[in-house]
Amino acid sequence: MKAPKILIADDNVAVTMELHELLAQKGYDFIGPAYTGDEALQLAEEHRPTVAILDIKMPGSLDGIETAEKLRLEMNIPTIFLSGHDEVAIIERAKRAKPISFLLKPINGRQVLVEMEIALFKIEATRERQLFTNGAFPEELPERHADLTPTEIRVAALVRKGKTTKEVAEKLGVSNSTIEWHRKNIRKKLNLVNSNENLTINLLY
Repeated sequence: MKAPKILIADDNVAVTMELHELLAQKGYDFIGPAYTGDEALQLAEEHRPTVAILDIKMPGSLDGIETAEKLRLEMNIPTIFLSGHDEVAIIERAKRAKPISFLLKPINGRQVLVEMEIALFKIEATRERQLFTNGAFPEELPERHADLTPTEIRVAALVRKGKTTKEVAEKLGVSNSTIEWHRKNIRKKLNLVNSNENLTINLLY
């Protein structure tokens, strides 16, 4: 599995170096640094990062918020904002760019890593939900499916398309026993207590 690619854009060299070291410890791929919004967009276009960490105040024609809006709308790349300012007006404006997290300077290494783990989980969950809803499924799931995890949703989507356990395992790059475990959990959550019930028919209705 490829390591997540993290783009860092901040005009403070010390900050970018510290972030680089932190991310390297977790095995993330580092893209950048960029020192302006324009540089960040260029690097994002070339490397398509998983997520971008952007300083809100950067020199040049685009600040971090404007850059984040372009990343989201034009490339579907989510953003974590980094700032030394927590004024209400800045935060309210930053919200419009729909960041997945907000980090304050000075950097707290532990906080950065925790927030990154949470952000990557959100990104994966969102993308799996998009895969799910881009198939033959309703955008709003029935209430009884609310407890399914993103992975279970993806397994369910493939099962409903008639894929066998082996085919689902190959598609997701896991073992057959892992898929059987997910199918068992799906049955339990959907109250399909009879093992003879057709899981394909009962899924997502």
